[in-house]
Amino acid sequence: MIKKLLPLLVITLIVLPQIGLAVPAAEAGDNGYVGAAQCQSCHQRQYSEWQGSHHQMSMLAATVESVLGDFDDAQFNYNGVTTTFFKKNDEYWVNTDGKDGELHDYRIGYTFGVQPLQQYLIAFADGRLQALNIAWDSRPETQGGQRWFHLYPDEKVHSGDVLHWTAYSHNWNSRCADCHSTNLQKSYDANSNTYDTSWSEINVACEACHGPAAGHISWAQSVEPNGGSDTGKGFTRKLDTTTQWRHQKDKSTASAYIAGEAHHGVNPSLQVSSCAACHSRRARIDNAYSPQLLDQFVPRTIEAGLYHADGQILDEVFVYGSFAQSKMFNSGVVCTDCHNPHNLELKLPGNAVCAQCHNPSTFDSKQHHHHETGSQGAECANCHMPATTYMVVDPRRDHSLRVPRPDLSKTLGTPNACNQCHQDQSVAWANKHFENWYPDRVGQPHYGEALARQGTPGRQSLAGLLKLVNDDTSPAISRASALQLLRDYPGQDALNTASTQLHTTDPLLRLAAVRAVEMMPREQRPVLLWRMLDDPVKAVRLEATRLLAGVQGLDATRQTRLQESIDEAVEAWQLSADAPTAQINLGVLYTALNQPHKALAAYRTAQ
Repeated sequence: MIKKLLPLLVITLIVLPQIGLAVPAAEAGDNGYVGAAQCQSCHQRQYSEWQGSHHQMSMLAATVESVLGDFDDAQFNYNGVTTTFFKKNDEYWVNTDGKDGELHDYRIGYTFGVQPLQQYLIAFADGRLQALNIAWDSRPETQGGQRWFHLYPDEKVHSGDVLHWTAYSHNWNSRCADCHSTNLQKSYDANSNTYDTSWSEINVACEACHGPAAGHISWAQSVEPNGGSDTGKGFTRKLDTTTQWRHQKDKSTASAYIAGEAHHGVNPSLQVSSCAACHSRRARIDNAYSPQLLDQFVPRTIEAGLYHADGQILDEVFVYGSFAQSKMFNSGVVCTDCHNPHNLELKLPGNAVCAQCHNPSTFDSKQHHHHETGSQGAECANCHMPATTYMVVDPRRDHSLRVPRPDLSKTLGTPNACNQCHQDQSVAWANKHFENWYPDRVGQPHYGEALARQGTPGRQSLAGLLKLVNDDTSPAISRASALQLLRDYPGQDALNTASTQLHTTDPLLRLAAVRAVEMMPREQRPVLLWRMLDDPVKAVRLEATRLLAGVQGLDATRQTRLQESIDEAVEAWQLSADAPTAQINLGVLYTALNQPHKALAAYRTAQ
């Protein structure tokens, strides 16, 4: 049975909202989850590789083995507040400003992450775990690490601020827990505004990726484990489905010859979809596992504020949305082609990981990269996967694996890998070298040109979006990003394009097409959207429901059907009832249904 997070009171009830609470670890066992220890006996190599990995260290009880920070009465000053990190016997504590702005002692319950920084979680009586926004820089001292630092050094965060550690922005239950533990059950009670969150394992263990293993153990213990029709070996997820690659004479890049499983046209394999469940910017819409990403989550597309216009990473978007733009994704490359899935390291060092498919005599040469061998400019990732630093010390590489385009920097204002490295040089300088080295690349069309024009009024912007939507050589995510923008351009051309894409086999495009139909008056939408209530993909159904809610004049049969869809949508959004965006969705829905009291309550909760 899963053990709940039962806070143990450690100081008086008078200051209950401000205290730090001790929380016991949960136990594995429910819903077919058996725990990583059960996997070790048969899978010793994989278990050993997992030890010490970012997944294994994603969250742990605060002990001498897991805590990296300096708790020997270390002090850190920020915005006029002096925070002290100290120990009481074997426990780790912090004295810092709480929600009321006063200093209080809080017990550290858990470590969160390991490299290049480690955060610390504090438990409260209402079930919340909050992440301190003063973190430990776990890099070596020679790299500037081994120090306390604030996640918002350029801000002046104070109590009551949306970025304060006691605010929703730093709430573990809603913002972080889903991807840092195994079989996480958030269990939020909207009526009491409390959590009863539980897990099978505190960290990202075997079953977080493979699913519950009870069936697998039964399969392994069966009389003929290699026989029968159970190709999943007792698992609901088959993660070893990959594309096979073959090097051909006179070709510089390997090509696929046995394609892995395709799922509804979104991912080249179930494996990518499984990884994307956490490694993406998305919203949850179902707790039940599905091989189709859009049955569980709604990933964000290339949107202003999250990505640059050409799709390069801007905000924290967690890999999938970038990778989905790449030629590799659309050719069948999967995560484990490059990464060891158990220790998460690259399968080979440096350029060797790229040389698995890309002939080094062609690509790992000065003729190709125009830099001295062994220099930073000769490293594939530095040109094709430039890094952006988040959380002050955490550089993360862009997985769109794109060709540097300083010419687009000149016209669109987007970044490019050349100037990200040569920061002392101008875009014109980089573009001159680009034109000399890669003349065939100059002026090549790019979907970023259409997306960048979205703020420009007039027909030219619409024409660019329509062209991108209909370009089946462009990544589906870029086409979907353009398609959903058509709702801002009401007219027959945009409506015809959206109507056509409602019939595509790609669910991401169907979802975007439904969003585009929002340009139509509500009473006219059933003509196009009614059939979408029965779409096989949940995200599409929910969006159609949102746009059809409140339609008048339906007969009894259709009204009953629409109500069924509304009930499904409410249930889906209530999974994230603690998130402002979900409450806004509910508020919009109730407004359309002419239920002002429910709408007002949802909007107030979203504040």
